Amino acid sequence: MENNRYAFGGFTFGSQKLFQLLINVKNYSSVGTGHSLELGLELTTEERLELIKVLINAGQEDKE
Repeated sequence: MENNRYAFGGFTFGSQKLFQLLINVKNYSSVGTGHSLELGLELTTEERLELIKVLINAGQEDKE
């Protein structure tokens, strides 16, 4: 079974309804923490929609 390399999460906050996207890169070594990197991005609604479009369309150019 393949290990997941990333954990995704997030939450909405503030009067502008910003979204905090959390990305954890998992570390499967026997020594150290469970995550080797944690990244948080504050995204506006427009930025979040742009990211969703990029992810949905990823690889579509290769199929055409």
